[in-house]
Amino acid sequence: MKTFLCFLVIELGIGHGGSLLAQSNYPRSAALNSVQGNITSLPPSNSVSHIATRDSMVWIGTSKGVARSIDGGRSWESFRSVAQFADDGIFSLVLHGDTTWTSTGFTKSVDGQDVQTGSGYTYSLDNDSTWHHIPQTRDAQSDTIVNYGSNAVRFLPVIVDEQNVTFDIALSDSFVWIASWSSGLRRSSNLGQSWQRIVLPNGQRNTIKPTDTLTNYNVDPRRDNNFLVFSVFVENNSTIWAGSAGGVNKSTDDGTSWTKSTTLNQVSHILGNWVIAIAAQHIDTTSRVWITDWKADLDPNEQFGVSYTDDGGRIWKNFLYGIKAYAFAFKGPVTYIATDEGIYRTDDGGLSWTRSGTIIDHTSRQRITSTSFFSVGVVGDTVYAGSGDGIAKTIDNTSHPFGESWEVLRTYRPVGNTATTYAYPNPFSPAEEAVRLHYNSGNGPATVTVEVFDFGMNRVKTVIKDATRAGSTEYDELWNGLNDSGNQVANGVYFYRVVVNGSEPAWGKILVLQ
Repeated sequence: MKTFLCFLVIELGIGHGGSLLAQSNYPRSAALNSVQGNITSLPPSNSVSHIATRDSMVWIGTSKGVARSIDGGRSWESFRSVAQFADDGIFSLVLHGDTTWTSTGFTKSVDGQDVQTGSGYTYSLDNDSTWHHIPQTRDAQSDTIVNYGSNAVRFLPVIVDEQNVTFDIALSDSFVWIASWSSGLRRSSNLGQSWQRIVLPNGQRNTIKPTDTLTNYNVDPRRDNNFLVFSVFVENNSTIWAGSAGGVNKSTDDGTSWTKSTTLNQVSHILGNWVIAIAAQHIDTTSRVWITDWKADLDPNEQFGVSYTDDGGRIWKNFLYGIKAYAFAFKGPVTYIATDEGIYRTDDGGLSWTRSGTIIDHTSRQRITSTSFFSVGVVGDTVYAGSGDGIAKTIDNTSHPFGESWEVLRTYRPVGNTATTYAYPNPFSPAEEAVRLHYNSGNGPATVTVEVFDFGMNRVKTVIKDATRAGSTEYDELWNGLNDSGNQVANGVYFYRVVVNGSEPAWGKILVLQ
């Protein structure tokens, strides 16, 4: 059984009959009022899955909607007041001129399983002043036939939002393109009022075109990984790339005909057939197309890594073998890749690499505790990297090499005085993350001690002892769940105290839960 199909537990069903255009009649645009975002000094969430840049502006997609900064992250305009951004996470984010498109979704429980569920698309055409929302694309149950040349291609109609999540969006001058899990690759010429389903080659075909004879050709994502689409990229108005769980597909006629690259159908092939990200790097007159490679099947020929092509997909070069990558960003000939092992950088087309190490902001003492980064973007000489633990930024130029110093941008709830403290996440699992003990250092330079005690008030860990901290600053101290002997503490309730300049301690409670 293929890796992804085992998760398709929702019964989508094939109806009978058909429509000529195979386009959904359900989505309708709902214009929202002109919205000005809420300006804060902190991002809306520390879980940053997407980064996009426009001129000097940085956009982030998070578990709590979208936000943008025009001053390098010193302040953020969060659009939580847009109803569709209030609760749902961002699954895709794309900027194109004055246009911004996002897709949103959430996780719901279905028969005891967590199922990703699409909740639609929210977009702006006027530099984020006015927002519009359309529901997740769906089909009528009888919407089964797409005319493709002289062929009648039968599609599985996707009639529910469960497992119908849009993971990527791309914009051309003529179309909005979406890459979705169960509903595949689609495009719209009318801002999502209707969606045209795109015919891709199945697992047995390397190419497809309308002049082919297609007998009993069925598009069913439960049966074929190339119909599970995760990424889409517009290289130009006629050249479109689409990444699936079955390879990477390329069209040079605006999505009509397609050629597929996999791990098996070329001599100089890609590493893995699950392609979740596609991006182009423009070097002189060359358009270098990069893709992420993930293992889609239990096939020894597939590996994690990244690949690029300089000749439109005839020859692929492979790098970062065994490393799971998520996103790309470029600055001229320099490539930045967000991966499970940090941010990788190359300025010579992959001949040599550098990688981000431990990321600590030496001013605020904030630290990114995870090595996994899911997004990356560049504004001028500044590189932004998004993780599940906040945003890290660094300068990369001839005076300041990449990663020489870091600034960490994280959100928290300010306490404002030395009498209050809290811990987050709480409860926490030491095997997965560290707990942050948050406090305020008070007025003037401070000497701070933070200690952890068990339920019997026996001290188990001195986190810091008489450490110097700047005044009037919010701080996090990290505890990894180990005692002073270096052993993992048992599950249960623990107390901690923060003493600033020998004053009355502030107390907090932590629940350790493995």
